[in-house]
Amino acid sequence: MSDNFKQIQFKLAQWLRDDNATADFPQVESRRLAIYRRLIRNNISQFLSNGFPVVQATLGAERWQALVAGFIATHASKSPLFSDIGSEFVDFLAGVDLAQRDLPAWLFELAHYERIEVEVKFAHFDETLAAVETLNDDTVLYLNSTAMIGVYQYPVAKIDKDHQPDAALDEPYIVLVYQLPDTGTVKFLQLNPLTAHTLSLLQAQPRNFTALCEALLMQFPEQDPQQLAAGLFRLVDDFCERFVLFMKP
Repeated sequence: MSDNFKQIQFKLAQWLRDDNATADFPQVESRRLAIYRRLIRNNISQFLSNGFPVVQATLGAERWQALVAGFIATHASKSPLFSDIGSEFVDFLAGVDLAQRDLPAWLFELAHYERIEVEVKFAHFDETLAAVETLNDDTVLYLNSTAMIGVYQYPVAKIDKDHQPDAALDEPYIVLVYQLPDTGTVKFLQLNPLTAHTLSLLQAQPRNFTALCEALLMQFPEQDPQQLAAGLFRLVDDFCERFVLFMKP
C-alpha cells in the first residue's frame, strides 16, 4: 500500500468523522460522500442512543448531538467492534473536561452506570456455579460471575430528566449489578461500604464463611467477632437467596 493511498484513506476517515473537515476527493461524487458520512453518523448515534437512554434524556437533543459529534470526530477507539462502542464512549467521557463543555459533573458516572447494565446483561454466567441450599462454615462462596460493583460520587440510579443532583454526595453511592442465572434479568442493589468490600473479597478470591469472617476481622479489628459473624451470616444467607452468591457442587 503506497503512502499516497494511506494519506487518502486518512483524509477520508477524518472527513467522515468530522463535520468541520473539508472534502478534497474530486474522484468521488460529493453527494455519495455525504450519504456515507450520514450513514456512519446515524449508525453510531443509534448505538449510543440505545446504550445510554438516560444520558440522552438528561442532556436534551442539542447537547446530546454535540457530544456524539465530538466522540465521532475526536475519539481514537481501541476496538473495531460495534459492540464495544458503548465502552469507547465511556472512555471518551473519562477524558472530557465536563465543566469546560458546560456538561453536568455527574455525566461520566451516569454513563458508566448505564454501561455496566449493558455489560452485565450480555455477560456469560458461569454454569459450574450452583445455588447454596445449606449455608455452613465450610461453604465456599463464589460471587455471581456476571456481577459488577460501581462506586460513585452521585446517586446515579436516581438521576433522570427531572431529577439531577447539584452536588456530590457526602458518602459513596455503591451499586451492585448482576444477572439472574435462569431468566437473564438484570438486578440492582445499593450497598454500604462494608457490604461492598465483603463482595469484593469474594470477587477476588472465593472462600468459605469462616475464612471470610477472619479476613474481615483482620481488616476491621475494632468489630466484635460474634456480632460480625452473626451479621455476616445474615448478609451471606440473604445474598444466596438473591442469587448474588453461589457455591460449586
